[in-house]
Amino acid sequence: MTHNKQHITTSAHGSANGGRALFVALLTSMVTTIAVNARQPKLVVGIMVEGLQQEYIDLLRTQFVNGGFNRLLNEGVVLENVDYGTNLDAAAATAVVMTGASPSANGIPSARRFEPHAKRNYSSVHDPAAVGNYTDETYSPRNLRVSTLSDESRIAGAGVTYAYSIAPEPEQAIIMAGHAANGAAWLNTRTGNWATTTFYTDFPTLLVNRNRITPLASRLDNIQWEPSIVGAGADFLPDHLTRYPFRYTFPRNSSARYAAFRSSPLINQEITQIASELINTLQLGSHDGADMLNIAYTLQPYPYSKSAENRYETVDSYVKLDNELANLFKTIDTRVGRENAIIYLAATPPSGRRRRDDAKWNIPVGEFSTRKAASLINLYLIALHGNGEWIKAVSDNQFYLNPDVAKAHNIELTDLRHEVATYLRRMSGVDRAISLDDIMAGKADVENADALRRNTVPAMAGDVRVDLLPGWELVDDYQQQGPRSGQIFVNTLTTAPAYILAPGIKPEIIRAVVDARVLAPTIAGRMHIRSPNGASLPPLRFKDKE
Repeated sequence: MTHNKQHITTSAHGSANGGRALFVALLTSMVTTIAVNARQPKLVVGIMVEGLQQEYIDLLRTQFVNGGFNRLLNEGVVLENVDYGTNLDAAAATAVVMTGASPSANGIPSARRFEPHAKRNYSSVHDPAAVGNYTDETYSPRNLRVSTLSDESRIAGAGVTYAYSIAPEPEQAIIMAGHAANGAAWLNTRTGNWATTTFYTDFPTLLVNRNRITPLASRLDNIQWEPSIVGAGADFLPDHLTRYPFRYTFPRNSSARYAAFRSSPLINQEITQIASELINTLQLGSHDGADMLNIAYTLQPYPYSKSAENRYETVDSYVKLDNELANLFKTIDTRVGRENAIIYLAATPPSGRRRRDDAKWNIPVGEFSTRKAASLINLYLIALHGNGEWIKAVSDNQFYLNPDVAKAHNIELTDLRHEVATYLRRMSGVDRAISLDDIMAGKADVENADALRRNTVPAMAGDVRVDLLPGWELVDDYQQQGPRSGQIFVNTLTTAPAYILAPGIKPEIIRAVVDARVLAPTIAGRMHIRSPNGASLPPLRFKDKE
């Protein structure tokens, strides 16, 4: 008390000294707080989940364990509506998240790209100069035009830190790994082996051992998919769905056994096991800087289900993934501790196509044949301009026109695109037909015209894009008669949820629509590294814990 009293009654000089002392104390406190919040993580785990929807998360919260989705919901920042602009597939959406750039900049508009000259579809990461490891597939990230979070993480670590990715499919694995990662792995559906490309320098021994000592081929005979929840536990589902629980096997005599396994939620368990082994055996989180591990899971409707009504399978997929997340998070906590790890999970938008309902329900459906449409267009253009093969190719909903024929008849390609789009709009089942010129000028007659422009790569796009009405099936038979997809177009969201767990961030729910391109700079900021070079949006700012 005497000491305090002296300060109160001292001269002006003493008051100044006291003020400086108080300022230094406050400044020290602030610096300490900033230093705690600004601590660089030891491990960053990025998770992409194909097809995850917030409504299922809300429905199943009481069925989830504490350490999986509920941990993300209770302890992290929840972004309920991350907007990808248009309905991108998992590969393209992953590229947006990892680069902070739209497809027009990052070069990945979809998992596959069509080459009209060769009239063939290729993977978006196809690279004939690459060599596969445990596969004859030739893939690399060379078509990815910009840097990724993994690249920037490795650059910031000066090669001392590690970056790996693992996914069911090669496109996601390579996009998440980027150009500078140590390695990327995916499941080869021809052999059942975990595969990679020699573009990357490292293929961990644990994957080699998994292929040689405990290959999926020898384990799959004893693996089956059955529901985790039966009886009273599944009372949130209609009784007729749970009365006879489903059961799927992967018989040796099935040519699709590996593809079926990769499409099932059981692949998520395999990926969690490998991810946990990578964290432990490579001692991720123990290097001078931030190590990065990127993994992908799937919650897409099972394409080999016995019925179009597959809610039971979907619900079970969520419950199983919840357990896998809990197991993965436990490994991370044990290895580096919660205070030293950043975990972010981003979902990709639900597919714009789904399996056709049984005919007995009389739901209106239609079929749009690309072969018939191309034939009618060709006859129309012959009547207008003269003979020639005006249509060069058709793939999916993209029509490719023949520039050589247009030039021979002195027709501007821009005018030809307009004519074809106008004619297509008259066909049954067509909702919209949009010329490439209108897309790139942002003049497409759609609500998200600017997003459609950003998500289009002109060098890979067709001259005219067709969007069908809900309930119509696109029969892609222009090249040859093949198996029907049985998939109809549906209107669906272009948004999906994302979750961020990071030290110092106060839990909150953000329901406003958030551009998906902000995720990369946001995570980069928390990692204290620069953003990928294609990112142009500022990072999100969160509330800090008190």
